[in-house]
Amino acid sequence: MNRRTHRSCCIALVLLALALVLFPVLGCAQPVASGQGFKFSEYYDPPHETQMKSLLAGARAERQPDGRFLVTNAKWQTFRVNGEGELTVEAPQCFYDPGQRTISSSGPLNMQTADRKFSIEGEGFLWRQTNSTLLVSNRVHTILHPGMLGPHAATTRTNTPAEETPGIDIFSDQFEYAELSGLGVYQGDVRVVGTNLTSTSGRLTIVLPVAERRLQSLTAEQNVIIDYESIHATGERAFYSQDTGLIQLSGEPMPTWRLDEKEGSGDELVFDRTNRVFRASGHARLRMPAQSMGASGFLARPEAASAASLQSTNQFVDIQCDNYVLHTNLAVFTDQVRVSERLGDHLQGEMTCRLMTLTFTGTNEFQKMVAEDKVVIAREDKQFEADRAEYNGTNNLLDLTGNPGWWAGLRNGKGDRVRVNLVREEMFVRGNAFIEMPATELGQSAITEMGAGSRGRSKAETNALARIYSEEYLLAAEQALFRGGVRIEHPQMKWTCEELTLLSPPELGPTGRMLIAEPAVVFDVLDDQGRSFHGTGHRAVCTRRVTATMTNDLMVLTGSPAVLQATNLLGRNNIITLDLTSHKLTAPGKYSIRGAMPAAGTNTFGPPKKRTSKVT
Repeated sequence: MNRRTHRSCCIALVLLALALVLFPVLGCAQPVASGQGFKFSEYYDPPHETQMKSLLAGARAERQPDGRFLVTNAKWQTFRVNGEGELTVEAPQCFYDPGQRTISSSGPLNMQTADRKFSIEGEGFLWRQTNSTLLVSNRVHTILHPGMLGPHAATTRTNTPAEETPGIDIFSDQFEYAELSGLGVYQGDVRVVGTNLTSTSGRLTIVLPVAERRLQSLTAEQNVIIDYESIHATGERAFYSQDTGLIQLSGEPMPTWRLDEKEGSGDELVFDRTNRVFRASGHARLRMPAQSMGASGFLARPEAASAASLQSTNQFVDIQCDNYVLHTNLAVFTDQVRVSERLGDHLQGEMTCRLMTLTFTGTNEFQKMVAEDKVVIAREDKQFEADRAEYNGTNNLLDLTGNPGWWAGLRNGKGDRVRVNLVREEMFVRGNAFIEMPATELGQSAITEMGAGSRGRSKAETNALARIYSEEYLLAAEQALFRGGVRIEHPQMKWTCEELTLLSPPELGPTGRMLIAEPAVVFDVLDDQGRSFHGTGHRAVCTRRVTATMTNDLMVLTGSPAVLQATNLLGRNNIITLDLTSHKLTAPGKYSIRGAMPAAGTNTFGPPKKRTSKVT
């Protein structure tokens, strides 16, 4: 080797040494040394070996006996392959371990994404470069800015611009974050605070990939409490998806919720923040003031509802079902629906069905209830059944359709349609109307017991039934009105007419009754002695008057003429009066009576043009 060649080799070796000192080896970490202006950089592996992956810088670095560096005013940054910034971590003082590739400190920490949409503060941290994980051990405070929350967070119901909408603050004792998976875990006294939102739990997991710069989900566990707007909810586990905008509560014990005076529970509760929809699934329950389903309390008696108005907080409706969905002005309950209304501990009424829908006005006032599929409504000794029931909260009317039927004590009835006025306690039945009741009850309401005297009745007679058929009828507190092809079938009588009225006037006594049948009246009646009477006329009025000293049963039959026929007796007159208590027949004015009469001296004749005859 000549001198020129030797000199050239020496120069090349010197340049190579300088290059190793001044420039980092691609894909490897840059060597560090103690002193001012400390920097440590790391690059991506090929084929991106020219792109810096991370940079640790500080005002000063002091080498420690264990090989670590104590860095003052440390700032650590990570970058994407395209050179864009990802994370920035700052600490007044930290230890850098080049061997373990960790950064740690017992002091404060501040970390944020390059776009400043996600930041963390805390005390005591450890960053592992090998797997890009961060652990913060004390006083953790995270801020998720609106941009990190995605399009759902931009939606606001106020006039505040979206960019000014506050984000979410998360507080906890500890935090661990893995940059590669975007998984962050908060533990110990976790608290989430946002616009109209507060939540507490023992553990909170977030999925927030740094590359996407957007929160994907939140999962809270261990004694979760959520206060969102006016809703208070509890559960063992809560999951929030940013993509769907849904908050789901589940776990044991069963999740619960409360909104003003309403409260409920279910195996799973779901809040749709975007559409303002709330769902409960599995053993779902809702409890609310009875006034939420109309002023009458829906299932309560009017007097009970009136009394409860003075203490409305003591009267509630309880709804149990498999699932329900609550919208702003709509509530839908499905599968095994059971509605019960209580005044304190006293059950006022119940309803069961397969599907129930409640609608409300824009002011959140109750408007309508629709129950469908095997509807059964029970209140004290009254019960209704139908395929469909519709209750209008504005007029307190209950409409039953689809083979409706009703029961009240020993009475029952059917029709094509049943309408009940719950305030006035009136029931209107239309179309193929039918009512069945104990024969003695119809008699007490009209004429069955007329002339019964002291004759005892057998058990069979006591249990006998009477039926009334018509096109429609109205039942009220002190009267019943039947219209259209009225037909009475009774063990002691049969009637047909076009209109039948049953009354209970107070002046007739507590058990006094009146029956008015008109027009085209045709009847067959048996008295207490088994004698048969057949009558026709335009109108028949039967009255039973009961006092402390006597009972009087009277029938007045009018027509043109009215006809009354009995064994060996035929009477014709415009007015025929039959007193079944004294067994007397009266025919005022012009009359015609033919048949066997009682023996002479037993009859009492009235004034001229009026005759009274004792019936034999």
